[in-house]
Amino acid sequence: MSDEKIIENVQSRTDYKLKYASIHLDEMKSKGIIDGDDFDRAHQESFLFHLLGAKESFLCELNKYYKLEIGDSDISPGKLRKALDKVGLKSPELADLVDLEKNEESWLFHAKSIRDQLTHISDVPRHFHLGGESHQKVFISNPKTGKIIDRHINDEFTNWLTKMTVLISKLRTSGMEFHSTHLR
Repeated sequence: MSDEKIIENVQSRTDYKLKYASIHLDEMKSKGIIDGDDFDRAHQESFLFHLLGAKESFLCELNKYYKLEIGDSDISPGKLRKALDKVGLKSPELADLVDLEKNEESWLFHAKSIRDQLTHISDVPRHFHLGGESHQKVFISNPKTGKIIDRHINDEFTNWLTKMTVLISKLRTSGMEFHSTHLR
């Protein structure tokens, strides 16, 4: 298979993860009021699974852009960094992802913390509002920091999906530029 086709395939996988996150988000929004039932929780978990799956799939793209040849099922930020060091390269795309994920104020830190909690440990606190300015809005808390994300969960998830889409587009462009100018 050609290098271009391989890259097209990994990019497609990342794009599908974003699409699947969008589908779950649209279903959550179409339900209307969030009441914490199984539908809500299943869709929230699925949304986060696919949203963070897009970031993880993008790591596979970096593996191809930098021709690191790490096995597709064995890719992590640390393994990418080690492979890059071994060949004397730096990836600004990987650095941006890692920095954003470690920044406790960033959307990616919150999304990953919540996804990890839901996937591996237990539920996350949800704050249901009745009356007042936030009537019928549901806020969630970051399980690592306890910080309440002061935005309705559907609005926050929409924000995260938009930011992930923009981030991947920006980092993909940079990675592709490196690949086309240095590794052809």
